[in-house]
Amino acid sequence: MMTIEAMYEKLLENARRPDRKLYDEYEHAILAHIDATLHDMDADAHIHVLPFNYQERMAYIQSRPYQYHSIIQLKGIHEEFTKKAASYRIRKNRD
Repeated sequence: MMTIEAMYEKLLENARRPDRKLYDEYEHAILAHIDATLHDMDADAHIHVLPFNYQERMAYIQSRPYQYHSIIQLKGIHEEFTKKAASYRIRKNRD
């Protein structure tokens, strides 16, 4: 099984015609990671860890699957979420 980063690199290699199956796996892996992380947090933490305009960005991605900009947006969402979740955990452990 490929990592999220490896899937991203593979998708960019052929960004004009990305492998649809790989794209679906990539999107699913990112959303599964987000869901699993949110599941382990209190509901009030979700607003602090979800990326800015998360719902709007996901609506854009879902309206334009398999396109270059959707691949880039998914990567951005994943990176932002990972950073915000880590930052939240650090701050929470200090309290």
